[in-house]
Amino acid sequence: MLRTVLLLLGFAVLAILSWRLGPADIAMLVGRVGWFFVPALALYAGHQALRALALHACVLRRGLLGYGDALAIRLSGEAIQSLTFTGPVLAEPTRAWLLTRRGLTLQEGFAAALTEYLISAFVTAALSVAGLLYIVGRYALPPIVASITGVVVGLFALFLVASGVAIARRFYLIGTFIGGMAGMGLLRGRLRPDLGWINRMEDLLLAILRDRPGRFAAVALVELAAQVPLVLELFVLLHALDLGAQPAAALLIEASAKAIGIVFMVVPQQMGVAEGSYALIFDVLLLPAASGFAVALLRRIRALLVTGAGLAMLARLTKSEAPVAKAGIE
Repeated sequence: MLRTVLLLLGFAVLAILSWRLGPADIAMLVGRVGWFFVPALALYAGHQALRALALHACVLRRGLLGYGDALAIRLSGEAIQSLTFTGPVLAEPTRAWLLTRRGLTLQEGFAAALTEYLISAFVTAALSVAGLLYIVGRYALPPIVASITGVVVGLFALFLVASGVAIARRFYLIGTFIGGMAGMGLLRGRLRPDLGWINRMEDLLLAILRDRPGRFAAVALVELAAQVPLVLELFVLLHALDLGAQPAAALLIEASAKAIGIVFMVVPQQMGVAEGSYALIFDVLLLPAASGFAVALLRRIRALLVTGAGLAMLARLTKSEAPVAKAGIE
């Protein structure tokens, strides 16, 4: 119910922003991009391909998951995320389940999917902190915006520090959180989580996050590299809109937009949030707010195209015969 309300509010924000910025101007800007949308789409596909490589590296047992299957699973999760408006809540369990169809146990599937997701979150949080700190130091922000930005930077820094401490001390954070929710009666129905199973899954997760620093660093580098196509995609769109922005501006916009997206991740598909955040960031950087809205809209369209590819991949994966999962890590 809450997500439905947030989705409707997002549509309302989208409509209000479109009306205030001028629907005709936005349509003109979207049309101006023209064939530049093709390389932008290709760059986004490159981002997904690199994240699939990171997922592949998060599977500890060798020989079970080919890169092609990792890419198909990555895109399938994106399709579920888009169609169900649930974000990672269903996307990551879907990826974990699809990994079991490639021979992993369910614990291994969840560990691989969550490891990739968490390392990506660490990289995103670090980039967001850097981008927001630069904006605060470089541009004159309205007091309320500066205050909110400071809070967001503090929360991201706390997330990174707390995660680092939990990993270093081998603290079962997921099991503790779910156990606490169960103890307070916050889980639906008669759901009683198997905390022992969850802790064993976290052992597999920590096998990369803590016990294999070389593998952790390699995955983090791939996740960092996966951000490059997104920055280049944004630069292509800025160039297509004749804004005269430099690649550094694209990096700054990308990092700042990610920060706002994480803060409002409970809003399904970032409806209204993405358009509003891009318009705000563009305005702060002395770029036309309508151009920011148009960029967010174009990125939403390319995500929908990837969703279509993800659905095709999901159909292929679910129709293929699943191998029998056997426990064990090489």
